[in-house]
Amino acid sequence: MKGDHRFPFLSLITVSLRFLLINPWIVDTAAYNFWIRPLGLYALAQWIAERGGECVFIDCLSPARAPGRFPVDEVPTPECVRAAGLRRRFRRYGIGLDQFMWRLKGAGRVNAVLVTSAMSYWYPGVQMVIELVRKVMPGVPVILGGVYPTLWPVHAKRHSLADHVIQGPLERVQRLLAGLLKLPEAPVRQARPWYRLGLHDQADFSAIRTASGCPFRCSYCASRLVSGPFRPRRPKDILEEIQALYGMGVRQVCFYDDALLVDFDTRLGPVLEDVKARGMDMVFHTPNAMHASLVDRHVASLLFMTCFRTLRISLETVDRTRQQKSGGKVASSDVEVAVRYFTEAGYRPEEIGVYLLAALPGQDIHEVRAGIEFVKAMGAKPYIAEMSPIPGTGTWHEFRQMGLVHDDMDPLLTNNSLFYQWSGFCTQHEFQKLRAMCA
Repeated sequence: MKGDHRFPFLSLITVSLRFLLINPWIVDTAAYNFWIRPLGLYALAQWIAERGGECVFIDCLSPARAPGRFPVDEVPTPECVRAAGLRRRFRRYGIGLDQFMWRLKGAGRVNAVLVTSAMSYWYPGVQMVIELVRKVMPGVPVILGGVYPTLWPVHAKRHSLADHVIQGPLERVQRLLAGLLKLPEAPVRQARPWYRLGLHDQADFSAIRTASGCPFRCSYCASRLVSGPFRPRRPKDILEEIQALYGMGVRQVCFYDDALLVDFDTRLGPVLEDVKARGMDMVFHTPNAMHASLVDRHVASLLFMTCFRTLRISLETVDRTRQQKSGGKVASSDVEVAVRYFTEAGYRPEEIGVYLLAALPGQDIHEVRAGIEFVKAMGAKPYIAEMSPIPGTGTWHEFRQMGLVHDDMDPLLTNNSLFYQWSGFCTQHEFQKLRAMCA
């Protein structure tokens, strides 16, 4: 590889530094493609490119429509789930095994394989990917990062099959990662955003973050553990990304932010004003939910005019004591006001989604029913989000004191589709009745 006169150290990097990045399958009782994109892996590819490396990319969840269903194959129910008396069928969601093997064999020679991970309880998909990599690429080191090893490092080291397990966001592990990959710690190439690296798969949807982390400290959330402190991006960079995606044919954009509306007038607001002025016919989605207390008439109106259609806001519970105990970020009155503003802006009741958490520590089914009735009475649509306890959070500590979780348990038992049964909150039949109430 020839050196770049602007970056003299580039000559130290050889063309042999080539890496395979893999986004693994989802293995779960259910999965649906709500605009899932491996943004963490995209950022890693950008980081590697800036240090002179080359990347090959395999996304086991692409191609797939969004919103829509993934291709699916039945897999055996894990032993720990059967031992817990939970009779649930498990499936592998994403591309077929033959297609994965074809992509893997076609990747060519690489110096290392880097595998990401999302939900901790999806780790069987990580294991499957790494096991197949071992067969096709014997001797090539495999490095695992992402949410699973960050929250469950001991389990990941014991069970993932990876050679190296990296814990924490990319910003915290750059020196370690550079050493493992034999790359320079500092960039030697001019920065190019991920969407300029040819990583987009031609789908009509993508995802974006306007910031990393979250300024709030909710007792059940691990945002700070996974993403670090709140770090907003510049509005001009966000707009440039949206424009670039639009030019690639993207018409649906999902915001992955944990605090999308924070500093709205200086962050997201100017971006949306520009989107509106340019007449970009895009549809935006907020499945991660927005903070109701940050919604005012201007926010609601601008979201409506720029075609935000999957609208979610957080309530979590109508119990005032629990609202304060979990972080105090929202009160029932905040949600009522936000719903009123969204209704005035033009949204129909079925378009205004409000999340309620189920199976919180000490919570009973009557509290969730009361929340459903409250949301429907104010003219919005309730959505139940089943609790998934996360190590390192205040809620995890509460569950541990109750004897329902421990640090050596299998992450599969924290699956939100299983935990409400495992914890004794309610049966599967009772939970289905709660869902029916939301219709």
